Amino acid sequence: MSRRKFKIAGLVLTFFAVLFSLNIALADDLMLDKDINVQFAINQTGFSILNANNYEQRITFYYIPENKNKTKINKRLNKIYIYKGVLPCVEDTNELAALLSLEIAKLMDIKADFFRQFSISYSPRKYEIKSDKKAADLMVKAGYNPVALINYINKTTHEPNWFEYNIMHHKGSERTAYIYQYIYEKYPVYLARNNYLKESEYQNFLRITRRQRKKVRIIQEERIKLQESSANDIH
Repeated sequence: MSRRKFKIAGLVLTFFAVLFSLNIALADDLMLDKDINVQFAINQTGFSILNANNYEQRITFYYIPENKNKTKINKRLNKIYIYKGVLPCVEDTNELAALLSLEIAKLMDIKADFFRQFSISYSPRKYEIKSDKKAADLMVKAGYNPVALINYINKTTHEPNWFEYNIMHHKGSERTAYIYQYIYEKYPVYLARNNYLKESEYQNFLRITRRQRKKVRIIQEERIKLQESSANDIH
């Protein structure tokens, strides 16, 4: 091959190498922009919950772009970590508020007093429902729909068989049933005007229940019939 052809081949290789580098840089910039937007949404929602509830301690929120389906709390530094892998279960702002409120409620409980930390570590089941109810209170005070808690927990918690049952934690169906009962008793307006009523996740919540959920399903089905009947009367 002539010297001229070597130079042309070298220029072509250099061109593609530069183009490849630019594509990688552009992809990194796009990913960075996306991560920044996610972090911004988490901050906005988290701080609105804290401010609306007049929480006096500073809590910071960190988005971790790792594909792990989990959240994490650093009680010493008052930090809440949200991993990328959990976000596919968050479909709107209310569900993001549900995710963050659950973590904030846990952190508040842990920070309540020194001995509470040990109690929660050795008996988390006892405080799990308490934190779920606290999360509903935090959401309502900040103007979010607490029914989103049912959707979020229904999508993210386990439903083990009897031989897999974890005595340290409630099943997902137990937690969502307790939350529904709490909302029904304290914030019934959110069920009377249930924006999630016909969504697939909420309908799944109604149908995976056993004996304690049957009553919930009947109430909701009757409410749908009443709404449809009222709409027909108007027209």
